[in-house]
Amino acid sequence: MSLVETIGDAVLYCGDCLEVLPTLGKVDAVITDPPYGIGFKYNEYVDDEAVYPEFMRLIVSATANICDGPFVFWQAMKNCDKWHEWFPQGFRLFAACKGFVQYRPTPVQYSWDPVVFWGNVLTEPSVYRKDFNVQNLAPFGANRERIEHPCPRPLEQVCDVLDTFTRNADLILDPFMGSGTTGVAALRLGRRFIGVEIEEKYYEIALKRIDREVRQGNLFTPPVKPKQIPLL
Repeated sequence: MSLVETIGDAVLYCGDCLEVLPTLGKVDAVITDPPYGIGFKYNEYVDDEAVYPEFMRLIVSATANICDGPFVFWQAMKNCDKWHEWFPQGFRLFAACKGFVQYRPTPVQYSWDPVVFWGNVLTEPSVYRKDFNVQNLAPFGANRERIEHPCPRPLEQVCDVLDTFTRNADLILDPFMGSGTTGVAALRLGRRFIGVEIEEKYYEIALKRIDREVRQGNLFTPPVKPKQIPLL
């Protein structure tokens, strides 16, 4: 059984996205930062590397049933040799570059996160939009919002991704909502939002953040009617 809350132009579900997605109507874009299949410790979700490939195929199939694109999925470089097995033919990469690279005992320090995308990009062509974003602030630098989540995405980065891929979209879906960053970005850019999160702790954080965003009001003019531009 899923919980559901409506806050302004956002509808938020607490439940398993594989159960919620078949109950939804059509959306314009899927923007999400799912678990990576690298053994990360979550409260509810078991990030098991052995079952992750089938899990990702189920997610891609479930979202494809309700969206024609674009689809934008943050991923871990560790699985790059398997992406062709999970994602549709013709997918491409957007580089989410880090403003601060945490040292790890590895020969190479990864300074950007790969973002896999495919489908119809709902943004008019522009010479100014690039296939990368560089964080302006360190993860816990000055003016950075403190969020009780192990791996929140920088809001300015998610806003840039939304602007790059979905400028003319209306309804954005994030089936792994986490602390609600995609929802905050969507509302800030004048979009409607549907989010799904399985962990109640993070769902409550998302509710509070999105409620605060709605109370503050949108900062930008709502976009024009969507126009699909096929990915070449």
